[in-house]
Amino acid sequence: MRKGTESDGIWKLILIRDGSQDYTHVLCEADFKYGRTSEELELFDVKRLPSGLIQLVEEHPFNLYEEALETGFIVEMTRRGSRGGGWMKFTSSLMMISNVPFEAPRGLYANEIGSTLEFQRVGCPGSSEELPDTIWLRVKELPLNYVAWAFENGIFSSPGGHQTTLDSWLELPKLVNKVPLLVLPGESKKTHRFI
Repeated sequence: MRKGTESDGIWKLILIRDGSQDYTHVLCEADFKYGRTSEELELFDVKRLPSGLIQLVEEHPFNLYEEALETGFIVEMTRRGSRGGGWMKFTSSLMMISNVPFEAPRGLYANEIGSTLEFQRVGCPGSSEELPDTIWLRVKELPLNYVAWAFENGIFSSPGGHQTTLDSWLELPKLVNKVPLLVLPGESKKTHRFI
């Protein structure tokens, strides 16, 4: 019997840089649109990357950092991974169940050096996959047809020209960022196609 995820039990999340933010030169300050499909990418609000995804991008063997800042990347996730092929293991540290009706359980996962990410169980409560004890992740470059779709749909569009700010010239105190961190989707029984 075949699972509803991609081949070999891999599920994906597409992250595309939000052009309305303009340029930032550090990944921890970059805003991303995200989703498993093009419809989700248009529907969901922007999010910041958790430390676990930032580490995956920084340690990518083909220097994905600048490309991720400019266009975005794809996150692949699986219950079964390996040390080869750029996979990084994250282990469940904490499971959180909400008292709010119909809010899915979440899990906090950490790797060996303490970088973290959060997963949320997806699907109907009775039929969704439980969050596993370990999840393996890797990042890949965004395919050209996804980049073309993002251009076509105005995701990279900026509200104006590039404006220099005061922090380019002097050191200002850091402001609290109001953009929430991305919560990754757990495994789904349904296959998701981008377009």
